[in-house]
This record gives sequence, structure tokens and C-alpha cells, in this order.
Amino acid sequence: MPVRTERIGRTFVITLDRPEAMNSIDTEMFLQLGAAWDEFEADDNLWVAVVTGAGDRAFCAGRDLVKSAADESEDWSRERSRTRLTPDGIWKPTIAAVNGHCLAAGLALALACDLRIAAENATFGTMAAKRGIVAGGGQTQRLARYVPFGKAMELLLFGERIDAAEAHRIGLVNAVVPQGEALPTALAWAERLTRNAPLALRAMKRAAYEGAFELPLREGLRLEARLYAEVMRTEDAREGQRAFAEKREPQFRGR
Repeated sequence: MPVRTERIGRTFVITLDRPEAMNSIDTEMFLQLGAAWDEFEADDNLWVAVVTGAGDRAFCAGRDLVKSAADESEDWSRERSRTRLTPDGIWKPTIAAVNGHCLAAGLALALACDLRIAAENATFGTMAAKRGIVAGGGQTQRLARYVPFGKAMELLLFGERIDAAEAHRIGLVNAVVPQGEALPTALAWAERLTRNAPLALRAMKRAAYEGAFELPLREGLRLEARLYAEVMRTEDAREGQRAFAEKREPQFRGR
């Protein structure tokens, strides 16, 4: 199975498991990854997802160009409507634990996550300009929003790689950790997130993404106000306030 999944409490771990091919994405992996994201989105008992790559050489080196060059049916990039590569539209928090190379479609996957933790040996690059194609999967749009515009253009137009330290300096990743610690750190972050109210997290994520990427400020403020009112009517909101008054840890249930 090129994609493995595991449940750790309320955390869903997705592992790209083709280390012999640098965890590059062939059609089978593409379809299984989409199914994993669907499973995560549909299960109310899962509150956070962590995606990573097997081994320490690569998080994901992108589309499997060797397979797609030999067989056009392996070029899944032409059939993105069949399923999802990334967690786009999922309002639950997602974390990318990046070990080794994070390139092309792998970079698209990491960029679509809310938080990115990189091992010291991680590298990042779009690579598209060197392959005669366009950086897809949201790379052009997210890079231009997540890092200084000039750095985004460097990454897109030169198609060269940057290391973990540079990725952290420009804000592409949230943290850099020693090699082998990306996944443990991501799991620790996920556990911290599961202590917070899940409905509040989803509402804030939605308000931030839609407000930053799709809406004028005034409309974004209206969306925030509507989501605030909705969450204030939940059991979790009442529990959070009671726990504060009673000086204890809240027990959130996602209701």
C-alpha cells in the first residue's frame, strides 16, 4: 500500500510509503491519498491530521515522472477531479512533517497543510520550470501568499531548491527540528491541538483562509462574526467558560 494511515487518539497520521521512489506520487498513491483525506474529513472522532513520508530521504519528491513518462495513464495530474491531492476545503487542522526532499507535488501537499515542521535535512522546490510545466496543486497561489513575493518568484521561476533553514527564514515552515524529529514533533503539536475546542479551531481556520484568500476585509469580518456566533452556541463554548471559572482543564467533545 503506497499510503498508510494510523489513528493515534484523535490524530490521523497519513504516511506516503514509497521510499524506494522518494515517495513520489503515482496513480495508486494519488487515489489512496485522496481516500485518506476523505476518511479524515468524514470522521468526527478525528480532529487533526499529520501527513509525512516514509524514510528520511524524502517527504515527497513530486509526481512519479519515470512512470508517467513511460505510461500516460500514470499521469494522474491530468485527472485531479477524480480525487484530492491536498486537504483543500477540510477545516480540521493539518500538519506536514517534512523529512528530506519536499518537491513539486510534494511541496503542493505541504503548502496545503496549516502547519509545516521540517527536519534539518529537508529541501523545498517547485522544480516545474526545469520540467517544462507549470507548478500546480496551488503552488503558485500559496507561495505568493505565504512568503515574500520576491522569494516566491525565485522559487517558481528558477525552479531551484532551498534548504530547511532558508525555508524557515522566509516563513515557509513553522519550525526546523533535528533529522528524525519531524514526525514526533508534529505528533506532539497535534496532541496539543486536540486539547483545544475542535469546532472553534475549524471556525477560525475557515475564517482565516476565506478571509485572507477570497473575501474583502468587510466581508471577512462578517464571516468571522457569523462563525463566532455559531460557535458560542455550542456545548464546547459553555464548557470552556465553565472550566475557566472552575480553574480546571476543559473537556471538549466537538459539540
